[in-house]
Amino acid sequence: MPVPYLTEAEAQALYTTGDAAHDFDHVLRVTRLATLIATAEGADVEVVRLAALLHDVPRTDAPTAHAARLAHHLAAAQFAGELLLARGMAPERVQNVVHAIEAHRFRDQTIRPNTVEAKCLYDADKLDSIGAIGVARAFAFAGAHNNRLWTEPWREAPPDDAKPEGGDYTPVHEFVYKLQRILATLFTETGRKLGARRHAAMVAFYDQLDAEMLDLD
Repeated sequence: MPVPYLTEAEAQALYTTGDAAHDFDHVLRVTRLATLIATAEGADVEVVRLAALLHDVPRTDAPTAHAARLAHHLAAAQFAGELLLARGMAPERVQNVVHAIEAHRFRDQTIRPNTVEAKCLYDADKLDSIGAIGVARAFAFAGAHNNRLWTEPWREAPPDDAKPEGGDYTPVHEFVYKLQRILATLFTETGRKLGARRHAAMVAFYDQLDAEMLDLD
């Protein structure tokens, strides 16, 4: 059996800190999802696996001097390219890994996934932001930043240009302004099928939360 370019244990050693929303558990979940999607979509599974394992490295541990100057997805892509070339991976496959990492960020619309491998990683990373896990991550983030849990029903949230800030930005607002929009951005058929179930679970949760907060349950 060939020696992998990067093992899970080696990848974990790169993630030395991180909150509950962006720790190595997140990386492992994304790797499992990405591998599942890549297999179903006929992508290069090893490229996708490596991109998933390395996609968030500089967020938790800046492994190169330039990491502090680059956005996390760009720094991670550069680090991945350097690492995999040094380990003997073919340059064209390394570039595929690099592009997948560069294109995985939801907020950066300037770099769009243009390979099936990049689309697999994007979908896997976004799937881990929605569903029950997405709800849990949103509340973990809110707790870590001392944000309130709820202020208003999600269907009554203000428009984007008037969204609350600071402690009044709740997990409900994260759902309204980001999470509920993720399903429409997914690229692969496999990702969209998985995403539809997770999206429905989120809607049901936030509807139930509103009902309990308003004593309508």
